[in-house]
Amino acid sequence: MDADKSLSELEAIIEAILFTMGEAVELERIAVATEQDEETCRHVIRNMMDKYSRDDRGIQVIELDGAFQMCTKASMYESLVKIA
Repeated sequence: MDADKSLSELEAIIEAILFTMGEAVELERIAVATEQDEETCRHVIRNMMDKYSRDDRGIQVIELDGAFQMCTKASMYESLVKIA
């Protein structure tokens, strides 16, 4: 990992990428954007997935064929329908 970026900074960057893109982003593209190797990015994303999997979170990160996407948990859909 780049000495200039801490794990928490890297997580924040990846979180911003996934939130902003709104669609699945390939691990290779995340690695290029963060100037990190794919293994480091995968490790950070897996940690994010664990964090977001807790019951007190309304979003999650999912993996789709080597790409990652931030999305709403299915358990939140009923509330979202009320506002939509």
